Amino acid sequence: MLKTHMMKLGATLFGVVLFYGLISFTSATLFNTRPATSVPIDENGRAIAMDPNVVLAEAAPAASAAPAPAAAPEEVEEVVELDPFTEIDPATIVGDATAGEAVFQKNCKTCHKVDGKNAVGPHLDGVVGRATGTVEGFKYSKAMKGHTGYWTADRLTAYLTEPKAEVPKNKMAFAGFKDDTQSIQDVIAYLYSVSQ
Repeated sequence: MLKTHMMKLGATLFGVVLFYGLISFTSATLFNTRPATSVPIDENGRAIAMDPNVVLAEAAPAASAAPAPAAAPEEVEEVVELDPFTEIDPATIVGDATAGEAVFQKNCKTCHKVDGKNAVGPHLDGVVGRATGTVEGFKYSKAMKGHTGYWTADRLTAYLTEPKAEVPKNKMAFAGFKDDTQSIQDVIAYLYSVSQ
């Protein structure tokens, strides 16, 4: 009797593993996405920002059926990493920092801190103007590592409105403020104030 139960349990576990493998394989095959062009990656696995005026030979569309000649080395500029910070025009910060602190305490402090220490999420002091995915000691998701640029007021607004739309597959659990633009402006003003 015990042997029969063990065989049923083993067959069930095997079936579950087989089913999971089949679903995983099928979804990876159907929904596999790749960038349209190759993206240079640094030694940490993060995408490196490129000058938008530079077109790599492999990314340029062919103008005719004839193969394009290879680009001469002097025609392709070096790919450079972003500086850690960029200047932010204070005029772009339009919210109320005091109200923003209350919004931060209610919605953000569970996962983020403003004292330079990482928690579930990276610390947010200095976030306004900082290059994305650059907090030392924080393990970012692949999606966030691939999200290059700076956290300007506009980018923070887009991200805080709907994080999964701005950075698909990021791991932040917060669903966003959606249509609450005042809360977004206020929390950005607060984060800017603790960055100074």
